Amino acid sequence: MKVVEWDRKENINKILIDILEIDPKFSFDKEKDDIFFLYNEEDLYGYAVLALNDIAELKKIFILPKLRNNGYGTFFLKHIINWLTNKNFGSLIITNHKKMNNFLEKQRFIRTQDGYILNNLAEGKKQEKDMLFISKFAIFVNIILALLKIMTGKIFFSMSLLSDGLNSLSDLITNVLVIVGLKVGSNPEDKEHPFGHGKIESVFSVIIGTFIMITAFELIKDNFSKLISPSSENNLNITVIPIVVTILAILVKIFQLSFMKKRAKKYNNSLINSLLADYNTDIVISASVLIGLSLSRIYPVFDTIVGFIVSIYIIKSGYELIKENSLILLDSQDDELIEKIRSEILQFKEIENAHDFRMTTSGKDIYVFADVRMDKNKTIEEAHEVTNRISKKIKHKYKNIKRLLIHIEPVYEDD
Repeated sequence: MKVVEWDRKENINKILIDILEIDPKFSFDKEKDDIFFLYNEEDLYGYAVLALNDIAELKKIFILPKLRNNGYGTFFLKHIINWLTNKNFGSLIITNHKKMNNFLEKQRFIRTQDGYILNNLAEGKKQEKDMLFISKFAIFVNIILALLKIMTGKIFFSMSLLSDGLNSLSDLITNVLVIVGLKVGSNPEDKEHPFGHGKIESVFSVIIGTFIMITAFELIKDNFSKLISPSSENNLNITVIPIVVTILAILVKIFQLSFMKKRAKKYNNSLINSLLADYNTDIVISASVLIGLSLSRIYPVFDTIVGFIVSIYIIKSGYELIKENSLILLDSQDDELIEKIRSEILQFKEIENAHDFRMTTSGKDIYVFADVRMDKNKTIEEAHEVTNRISKKIKHKYKNIKRLLIHIEPVYEDD
């Protein structure tokens, strides 16, 4: 399945024959409108006509009648929305929407006086650009900090400062993983990935946590080697320079954390939350190193003790990061959210009972599945209308819920 945009250089008359075969009522303004075609290999399955002005307008979306209610329209519309998002359109409106109300509302279109509108198309793209900028900025900062700490640690034989430098070096890897994760995770849903690509964020967060723990175990090994080799302690040479370097690193990290929180406060992104947790850890580590360096001027063993403390803290941070995101990958259930949704569903008088809730999380999007019991005498159309009302209410109240799929069970008199 593929979507093809009409190239204005191409002679539309050649395409009109195929379009008119599937829809004799087809019409469009070739000077103002854009057309998208839905193909399955060489077969034309449908088309969409858009007017691209300050606000994009979907004038018509057409799928072969025999292929409707098979997901082709949803796939086609999502592709168009993603294309408009990449072109920095803020909204998509639809005025001619005969028999499309339910279809549009499932895609989070809002009913207006004239039709339907989907706002904030560029929000996801803006989030991705902001997060990529933050990650690239973090890479630059960590390169400087890692080189500064490692060189100073080697010159002055400070194990704690050297360990802190290796921690900054591992941050470079995590920042690169964040960029890759953001790029992949922002891809829209497709046939092979019906829940989108958001879980890649948790996958990379687990990888980040693993790198954090590997770094910590290396630090423990190095500090243990120094502890059992007293001769290496005699080389420790703590002057004002390592202390100044550590203070500078702390100030840079505090600035970096504040800057990132300000830019990312509107977004709920597991990768960015992982970085924020990592930066908090970095500040604590560098502060501990500063204390250790100051005390080491009195008694050198403090440098090694601080190294152990830093390593244990890093292990704890990495473990928590892996645990949190592993639960997402294993589809751990949010009991509090599920109970709220259950209460909302039971407020509908047509629902006798709601049970067997399941949920899966993909990035910031949550997909919920539930069984509900309803009067057996209701028609399919009536039951369908009820579940639509429930779904729309839940999705508009809980913005992170991308889809609520409800399975209906009949209630019999002897139940």
